[in-house]
Amino acid sequence: MKLDTELKIMEAALLALSGTQQEVGVGVQMEGFGLTPIFRQKGNDLVNKVKDCQSRHTNLYNEQWSLSQQLNAELDATHTQFKEHAKVARTAFRKEPEVLHALKIELFVKQAWPLVRQADYFYTQVLKQELNLQPFGVSKKEVEQASASVTKLLEMKEARMRKKALAENCTQEKNAAYKELRGWVSDFRTMARLAFKNNPQMLEMFGIQVLSKV
Repeated sequence: MKLDTELKIMEAALLALSGTQQEVGVGVQMEGFGLTPIFRQKGNDLVNKVKDCQSRHTNLYNEQWSLSQQLNAELDATHTQFKEHAKVARTAFRKEPEVLHALKIELFVKQAWPLVRQADYFYTQVLKQELNLQPFGVSKKEVEQASASVTKLLEMKEARMRKKALAENCTQEKNAAYKELRGWVSDFRTMARLAFKNNPQMLEMFGIQVLSKV
């Protein structure tokens, strides 16, 4: 079994540990070639480290995916609501160009997240300047709720960015842990080949490929 995937590395490590723990004679025979209690414990520690890294890696990416799904859904809703409110404001203050200029809604930004920033600015200004949209069907409470939704959306975006950074760091930790475990398995296999050079069946038990003699 080649150690060319994470699954194979873990499988080989578990075979090495279980084989030497269940068969006392096997462990004893390999002791003279380097299979000390310290080496075996290192293998156990590395397996647990890899499992922990893999679990954290999976959880972080799942959380990031869930946040992305939620963001995409709320992003569309925020865009729609903001454009409706901005159109109302254009009508409400059509004779007050200085107000429209201050709200910066002459044109809608095309990119998704800059549009959210535009909405955040718009709602902040409407509330700050106490602009009244009530006669046109948009109450102050509705503006406050919309503003709060935009703030929450931006906070979720920041949370997703943090999750992404953590996931990327976790990926590096996971890769390093697998690399270290692969090195341990390679050392174990070297010991096994020396201890059981005349016992190919034992080597195969550990997943070590034995070339048949022609």
